[in-house]
Amino acid sequence: MSGPMAAGFGIEAAVLISAQSILQGAAEIAAGMSEAERAAEERRQQRRTERRQMRAAQAAGQIQQQRDAATRDQLARLTQLANVVDPAGAANLDARMIELLASGVSLQAELAAFLAQATAAAAQGRVSQRQALVAHVLDRLALDVALPIPDALLALAQQVVAAPSDERAAALATELRLQVQRHNEALASAAEQKKLQEAATIVLEQSLKDLGYAVEDIEETLFIEGGIAHFQKAEWGDYFIRLRIDPKRGAMNFNVVRAGTTGEDRRHEDMLAEERWCSAFPKLFETLKARGIPITVTRLLQAGEAPVQVVDAASLPAPAGSEARRPGAPRVMQLPHG
Repeated sequence: MSGPMAAGFGIEAAVLISAQSILQGAAEIAAGMSEAERAAEERRQQRRTERRQMRAAQAAGQIQQQRDAATRDQLARLTQLANVVDPAGAANLDARMIELLASGVSLQAELAAFLAQATAAAAQGRVSQRQALVAHVLDRLALDVALPIPDALLALAQQVVAAPSDERAAALATELRLQVQRHNEALASAAEQKKLQEAATIVLEQSLKDLGYAVEDIEETLFIEGGIAHFQKAEWGDYFIRLRIDPKRGAMNFNVVRAGTTGEDRRHEDMLAEERWCSAFPKLFETLKARGIPITVTRLLQAGEAPVQVVDAASLPAPAGSEARRPGAPRVMQLPHG
């Protein structure tokens, strides 16, 4: 018997991406649904859009503050690098980058143009050969506001210019190239991780559908930023499984919840709901493992050991039986469950 459950999850990249590709292809084949199914899917998508808009409006202020802070930090670091390479041109670069950021344009091309100008300025004697050397090395630097330029890279750029000898400057420039390479690799790794996390959301949602669950409210960022999702079967009534994901810790929590009023005596129904989940979750875990998301249970309470959480019905999707047959039913299944 199963009550609240804590688990850890992993991502097996090759298996996950393969599963995502097959599942998306199967979904496209199944897209020729009936008019009733299309109408139900449109209603579902409209509700999802409305929920996203509401959450986005609530979070917009905080997200923008975080983005603005990251942008200011990145601009400050770029200005430091520009001052090392060409102090005379740094002010113009800073103003131009702020202008570009306001319009949502990438800084990469602007930085490249500045570095090219700094390299050319060496021939005119406006900057030193060492500054030109730094500009040449930094030409390969990839920019992303989400990953600041490392302090070590900034310090090395300054040390190359201030080195006591040309030999020492050359050695430091070699180390600077290594720092640029490491930074770029970290950016590439982060991009690849984001791709896998987005694939994990698609695979999770489709796997639940293939096993006969009604699934709503799964955000594309579930495995990136974390959050909650709900799923159930039509015969469960007002009972749902609430899944909470913490991607930073690689952790999942599952627990049975129901819409209702605190204080109701529904212990027998609650026990049955937890027992249903107990019989169902092994198949879900087998399916997800076969598709690249292995799950390991770390803590499991027995059914009835903790009260079923009663939640506001407005925080849950509409019960599965309240609309036409769900699109994305098990008929699109193309992969083994385990």
